[in-house]
Amino acid sequence: MNYPLISIGVSAYNRKDYLRLCLNSLLGQSYPACEIIVVDDGSTDGTKDMMAAEFPQVRYICQENAGDAAAKNHAAREAKGEYIIFNDSDDLFLPDTVERLFAAMPPGETACTYGTYQTIDAEGRKVPTKRKAAVYPSGMITGELLSHVLVNSTGVLFPRKLYLDNGGFDTSLRVAHDYDLFLKLSLQCPFYAVQEPVFLRRRHGGNLSAGSYSKMLIMADVFENFVAAHPELQKDFSKVIRRRQADMQNKLRREALKENMREKAREHAANAFRLAPGLKTFFRKIFA
Repeated sequence: MNYPLISIGVSAYNRKDYLRLCLNSLLGQSYPACEIIVVDDGSTDGTKDMMAAEFPQVRYICQENAGDAAAKNHAAREAKGEYIIFNDSDDLFLPDTVERLFAAMPPGETACTYGTYQTIDAEGRKVPTKRKAAVYPSGMITGELLSHVLVNSTGVLFPRKLYLDNGGFDTSLRVAHDYDLFLKLSLQCPFYAVQEPVFLRRRHGGNLSAGSYSKMLIMADVFENFVAAHPELQKDFSKVIRRRQADMQNKLRREALKENMREKAREHAANAFRLAPGLKTFFRKIFA
């Protein structure tokens, strides 16, 4: 079989020890035609020395600190593969991750494939993982993405040209740049799901995706901007959109309360009740 080259892009910033584990998981892939590109986003923890000493076979690029999206885009521009897949430096691929994602890619079709994950803790121990769907959807999945963040920046196989033609990840977004791109791509091509986990997602105190009010606000803005740019979606997904808007307002209320932003919490509770009036949102409004 003629296996096309698949590039694996890794964005890294001050996670030398996790990066070592990550790279070992990538070097052990069963898929026979992989290249690995590490883009170091200005680390100061000795990552450069470790890469030279322990991973001379891995392509290493160092850039000034510009954020995760910029590092991933840099990897995509430098890659030579027909396809590209990303891994964060603290996550691990399973031995057959790339092989299974490529096997799910229909020959000759412009599409993306994706898989779910098993959560691990900082020490690598498996912890309970909540599935966001009983069966992960395949096909044109815009409606499902409007309901839930089903696709992660790790564990998605793209045609590299598709990724680059769409500008890659939006570097103006500190978080949710992956969700932003997947929403856009879902209108252009199908996504095919691999049902079993394809990577191990590490949860620790330094996760970029760890919750905060400011990060949740970015996520809500990404959603609202996408919906506003595509008013035609209201015809088929108006109830889904309204329900998700209410859910995001509830999450903003919760994060605002955690950070003692009580006026903001009251504002978001009122918005949630307006979007989805009911006993639950009514009491949240009262108690906010």
